[in-house]
Amino acid sequence: MLEDTLKIKFDKGIAETECDDSVTNVLGIVHGGFIAALLDTAMGSLLEKKAVTVNLNVEFIEPAFKGKLRAEGKVVRYGNDLVFTEGKVYQQNRLVARGSAIYFLLKEGQLIQK
Repeated sequence: MLEDTLKIKFDKGIAETECDDSVTNVLGIVHGGFIAALLDTAMGSLLEKKAVTVNLNVEFIEPAFKGKLRAEGKVVRYGNDLVFTEGKVYQQNRLVARGSAIYFLLKEGQLIQK
């Protein structure tokens, strides 16, 4: 599970984690991919149905370091098949990243081929 692997706790629109050396580069900066996953988790937790990420855009504003990160997401538009979201990632009230995502809502019983 994502929560166990990345140690992310999430609820409707909020994802928080404590970053340690396992998610930083040699400069002590949190990996961009980890920040993207945190943002995707926050925004994805808003969805009322199972969905897959169609598009994820992230802008990195400032570096994030070891310590607590908090991502906050919101729904911009909820359509029949697609949901558009926006989100921001903070470290100690400092904006470190912002982004947007589009999710495709899966139909009941719809499977994704493995």
